[in-house]
Amino acid sequence: MKFTTVFVALVSAVPVVFGLTINTPANVVECQPILFSWSGGQSPYYLTLVPGGQSMASPIKSFPTQTGTSYTWNVDLQANTIFNIALKDSTGNTAYSDIVTIMPGSDTSCLNTTVDEGGSSSGSAVASGTSTPTAG
Repeated sequence: MKFTTVFVALVSAVPVVFGLTINTPANVVECQPILFSWSGGQSPYYLTLVPGGQSMASPIKSFPTQTGTSYTWNVDLQANTIFNIALKDSTGNTAYSDIVTIMPGSDTSCLNTTVDEGGSSSGSAVASGTSTPTAG
């Protein structure tokens, strides 16, 4: 019985031992898809891009909440944008990639002026709402 208790305790600690890690993608090119992948931690995951080397700064891009361990993003930020990928899990642990620089591509038609991916799962931003003029 003691063996079973110790074994169960060790198995439940495995995710903590391995921690949360995110892979740094290579060759990130504007208007081309790139795969973000990670391991460890506990779902759901919160994926954002923060200015390079500034982990406490406000995100320059936020993605939909993730339940899996990968996300494909069609790079819609300009070439020479420098960022780190920040990944937070449901327990509050956060992991950061190495610094990434977006390389220029031959197509710039996808470049986005909206920075929040909102609830979209395809990697494109969606805007909604109305504006009411006020008399003044």
